[in-house]
Amino acid sequence: MPSSFFRHLNSKMVARRVWVAALVSPALFLGREAGAGPRATPAQGATVPAPAPSPPANVAPPTFVKTTSDARITRLIDVRDGMNKSALFRAASDFLTAKYSIDVSDAKAGYLMTPWQASYNRGGAPDLHYRTRIIIRFIGDDWKQVAVRAEANWQRDDEWDIGYDTQMLEDVVVELRTRIGKRS
Repeated sequence: MPSSFFRHLNSKMVARRVWVAALVSPALFLGREAGAGPRATPAQGATVPAPAPSPPANVAPPTFVKTTSDARITRLIDVRDGMNKSALFRAASDFLTAKYSIDVSDAKAGYLMTPWQASYNRGGAPDLHYRTRIIIRFIGDDWKQVAVRAEANWQRDDEWDIGYDTQMLEDVVVELRTRIGKRS
């Protein structure tokens, strides 16, 4: 056989070895970096981190209050003098659209409502068993007051508990008082 055949065969084998080495080397290197190999056991003095506690999935968020009382769910804000209806509605609408989406908006009736949304995160993901929405309604023909509600529902088994979210309600009331509330 000619020597060129052996050179060609030898170069193919070398090329295959180079490719195999190129593929295997990073895997071996990554395995060492990832801590592959023998590890110390707790009996040998190694510390074992405790698993992170996961919040119980069957417990309502701490800000949820179960109630059907309108008096507990609704907060009234006295509206600042000198603001006309369009300015009041625009201020409330601008606030809601900055943080939420609006499902119902009626400027003539003075009514704004967000859609139900999963607003509580449990373990880094939205908890679909808890939903909230905000309702803003200007009261009376002269709109001297605005009613704010932060409704919340917590699903237990197949039923929804009705109530409100204390933190969401407080946040919305504080923001609306700043924008349209009477000044002391």
